[in-house]
Amino acid sequence: MATIMLKVKLHPTLLPIIVWLVLTGQFANYALLFLSLCIHELGHLIVAYLVGANIKSCVIMPYGGEIQFSKSWQMTKQQQLLITMAGPFATLLLFLLALFFLPQNLSVPLQTIQLLLLLLNLLPIWPLDGGRIVEILWSEKKSIIQTKTSFLAFSMSCCFLCLLMALLYIPESFFFILILILLFIQNIQAFRYRRYEQAFENIVLNRLTP
Repeated sequence: MATIMLKVKLHPTLLPIIVWLVLTGQFANYALLFLSLCIHELGHLIVAYLVGANIKSCVIMPYGGEIQFSKSWQMTKQQQLLITMAGPFATLLLFLLALFFLPQNLSVPLQTIQLLLLLLNLLPIWPLDGGRIVEILWSEKKSIIQTKTSFLAFSMSCCFLCLLMALLYIPESFFFILILILLFIQNIQAFRYRRYEQAFENIVLNRLTP
């Protein structure tokens, strides 16, 4: 049975973005984006509950959300894949809803937002959904630190490559560049934290070993 101790929070980086959009008269478009992000995360949360994961918190980020699980080390690879893929699936459903059932003045911007959200989230960069899928499939090595080191190196390389490409399209790619910078910082933090995960893995394995 799944346990829910859910706390939903907004990441501080959302505030300056919202203020800037209000000042430039683009808040209506961001309202659609925010709604899309919430539905995307709802897809993750529903499937997490259905597969019995212990949901702890959800932080809404500019590019999506980050869900924290208690006892995440007990989740199977299949559970992790189902939860990760549920977000893009929810976004795809919203795209189809906008395409077939909504009036054109609302349908067109909503379709555009879903496509952009899908393209962004399926990039093989941690902690995006595409990056998490790659990480789950990558995790065949014996130790967490070996997996994390090689995977995060790959993730940071992809992020840096996307950043270089985005620089060619300034100023249109301004927000995309900000998101990539935020993702790159998160990757660096995760890279530094990987040794603590190894220590935690050793403690858990020692407790489970009779």
